Amino acid sequence: MTPAFSIVVPVYRVEEYLPQCVDSILGQSFDDLELILVDDGSPDGCGALCDAYAGADPRVRVIHQANAGLARARKAGLDQARADYVGFVDSDDYVSPRWLETVRDALEKGSFPDMVLFDHRRDTDMAPVPLFLEPGYYDKARLEREVYPYMLWDSRRRPFGTQLLPAYIPLRIARRQLLLDHYIAEGAEIPLFEDMAMAYECLYHAQSLYFCPERLYTYRVRESSLLHAYRPEFFREIQLCFGYMRNRLGGKDPALDRQLNGAYLRKVLIGMDNDRRRWGGQAAAHIAGSMARTGIPGELSFRGLPWDMKCFLLLLKCRMYRLALLAMRARS
Repeated sequence: MTPAFSIVVPVYRVEEYLPQCVDSILGQSFDDLELILVDDGSPDGCGALCDAYAGADPRVRVIHQANAGLARARKAGLDQARADYVGFVDSDDYVSPRWLETVRDALEKGSFPDMVLFDHRRDTDMAPVPLFLEPGYYDKARLEREVYPYMLWDSRRRPFGTQLLPAYIPLRIARRQLLLDHYIAEGAEIPLFEDMAMAYECLYHAQSLYFCPERLYTYRVRESSLLHAYRPEFFREIQLCFGYMRNRLGGKDPALDRQLNGAYLRKVLIGMDNDRRRWGGQAAAHIAGSMARTGIPGELSFRGLPWDMKCFLLLLKCRMYRLALLAMRARS
């Protein structure tokens, strides 16, 4: 019998956290699910833990593969999913006991939309970025009116704007076919922010959405995690991500083009601020080298930016990195 939900968990070096993650999924109040654990060549005891869960619960299946990274591990699980609706959980995170029950209720209220989005909490005192979307059902017309003009970059939120909806893939459960049709293209080089590359494309092609304001997912903040570790090639990785997104979404809508430009610059400014905090007086030289290697300032446009972001972009285009960092420090 086909389950109502397929849940995919990529597993790599999380032996300490995996039991809490898996137990939170298998202990759902709505238990019509299959759990696909993708052992992505984990060098610790995760593979044996996955096999033990599969031996104890028939709802669990395990895929063992050589290490291929998060995106390919998720795709391996998605390819094996049998349910019409698929969700992803990162293996160091965990979910509320009523996660799938709440999603199932939302699906029924929304006449089974293409996607259900929900909120999250963090396991620290740090508050999550607030979501500015009204709860409830969105058909295509409402998505086009209220979501698409701001989904990647909402310039109304200051400073520098933010996305209306989070890119984090585990905060949604979507139709399997929608995910398959708009998954990251085979061979694409996106070492960072692969969630962003996929999430907004799926949302743009969705015909309907239901938003639950409940915080059903808990994100574990770890300094060793991918997004919190220092990445010397951050600017190149951002460039690869937005190059991919522009290829997939660019030219479809002027509002999307404006958002891609604004979101791209926002990520660059975040990278500059990270360098400022890490490198101090050497940050300007580090940023100058990164900008010269990537040519990022030439890919960014003034069009549609608020005045303060235009000022920062002008400084980048004029190679006035030290002044840009001083302005950033004063602003923060």
